[in-house]
Amino acid sequence: MHSIGKVISVSYNNLVFEVSNFSKLNYNFGGYTYIAKGIVDYVTVVNDINQKFIYQVVKVEDKEHPLSKVENSKLEYTGKFDCIPIGIIQNGKIEFNMKHYPSLRDKVYLTSEEEYNLIFSVEDSTESISLGLIEEKYIAQINLSKIFNHHGAILGNTGSGKSTTIRQIISETQKHSTKNLHLHVFDVHDEYSHINDIEKIDVLNDFKINIENMDLQDWINLVKPSDLVQLPILQTALKLADGIRNNWISKIWLKCYVAHTLYSYVQTDAVARRTKIINILRETGIDTSGYSSQFANFSGTAEENFLKALIQKMDSEHPGETEYSFLHTQLEASEYKTTSFEDLLNGLEFSFLLEECKGNAQARSHCGTLETRIKSIQARYSSLLSSNGDVTPISDSQIIVYSVSNLDDDLLLFFSSYLLKNIFDKNKQLPLEKRDVNIFILEEAHRYISKSRETSSFQEIERFKKIAREGRKFGCFLFLSSQRPSELSSTVLSQCNNYLIHRIKNNLDLDYMLKTIPYIDSNQLTRISYLPTGTAFIVGELFPIPVEVKVFENTSDSVSTTPEILFKSSIV
Repeated sequence: MHSIGKVISVSYNNLVFEVSNFSKLNYNFGGYTYIAKGIVDYVTVVNDINQKFIYQVVKVEDKEHPLSKVENSKLEYTGKFDCIPIGIIQNGKIEFNMKHYPSLRDKVYLTSEEEYNLIFSVEDSTESISLGLIEEKYIAQINLSKIFNHHGAILGNTGSGKSTTIRQIISETQKHSTKNLHLHVFDVHDEYSHINDIEKIDVLNDFKINIENMDLQDWINLVKPSDLVQLPILQTALKLADGIRNNWISKIWLKCYVAHTLYSYVQTDAVARRTKIINILRETGIDTSGYSSQFANFSGTAEENFLKALIQKMDSEHPGETEYSFLHTQLEASEYKTTSFEDLLNGLEFSFLLEECKGNAQARSHCGTLETRIKSIQARYSSLLSSNGDVTPISDSQIIVYSVSNLDDDLLLFFSSYLLKNIFDKNKQLPLEKRDVNIFILEEAHRYISKSRETSSFQEIERFKKIAREGRKFGCFLFLSSQRPSELSSTVLSQCNNYLIHRIKNNLDLDYMLKTIPYIDSNQLTRISYLPTGTAFIVGELFPIPVEVKVFENTSDSVSTTPEILFKSSIV
């Protein structure tokens, strides 16, 4: 094999070689045809002691040099090729960490078939999946542990091939019989339900969440308190619901306390106060007949008897306890739990009344939207959110596809966060040898694991961030799929170790990736903008070097999301 050029510049991250005879770029050797492609091509640099260095071409320039100083002399053309280091071949093996570097004037060759086989070889193909083709002929074999024991991201514009890549990963994983591997696919567009031999769950119709198992963060993600005024009200409502259910706080005691406080201490419209107090005290046994409808008060004696009756009733419910300090103590001991929407709404009503007892007459109006959202969720999602104890157990299937196409962004955040929490907590409690490996493939991840939620005081995506930081220890891994990387949480995205990147054109997305993803440089970003449909640029732990892979497409599993234009036949 003859050389095609010589080295003219070397640095740690760059090599430049020059070609003066362009005819050398195409030749036959050993029955193989070698054709230099230029950009993304691989070349081999050989020094005087026969060390072989593999580089990849990232830039090509043409230069002209006059053959003499005579005016109008003929020109000599040379090519200048910029390259990035890949590895060094020693003792029949390739090492991808460069310990040595070529020197000036070292000869450059097109990388041979034998060298290509070393670059793209896989240690154990029996535990690998076939993703696609590298260089149009080398199968991209990915070891299961390398793809599923790390967080990952599949990024690309609409129509660039993300769904094809996910389908290929799912289909290839199905070929392996594993004891503890589970892929949880959140299918936003119902693209994967047609894959055979998977468990399909329609979340709104087939999944049951017992609201008693929901914690405060679940409720925040579900009902979306709009501001810092609504959150304390929601917290109090949940604690009141829990305290009343467990009989730590008597409902009658609460009614009497509120009525006594409103009547004795709160300065407000007398008629409105009378109406409110009478409504509160229904079914308590307290006599309100002396409460004048004309003057909205009691006569002297009747007032004394009324207040005394309230104190006595409170004492009968909780002996010796008639002050707010008792209520405060019971609330502190209660949890953010409820067993039904009815109990929560009841707790919400008491929360409003307690705020009014403090003189905050605007609490109810400020939290009207919160109450409306709770009632709306109760009506719309009664099949998903159960109060009768029914729950859908975590599936043991290898691949579970959750149909979430009918969920809006907020409900999608709630459901995915809830499921991740339960699986993560379950694994965390088990010894290492009994932990499962759970992969969460989160489609359209920018819709809910978003940068805008990252700094929210409500910590809506904290669970995703926690799994991104700690999930590896407990067998839980995130696999984000998104067409808008710039809208993804930087904390979650930066924790990924594998990136399968399809074509991305948007400059905001490209700049964000450059800042967030440690494996990518500016030259590679430029290439990403021009990737063909179905081709993924892969960087990270999957391969020791960045590679472009033409992903296999299983047409039997694919679902076209874009209708074709049909033309009417011409009328003769």
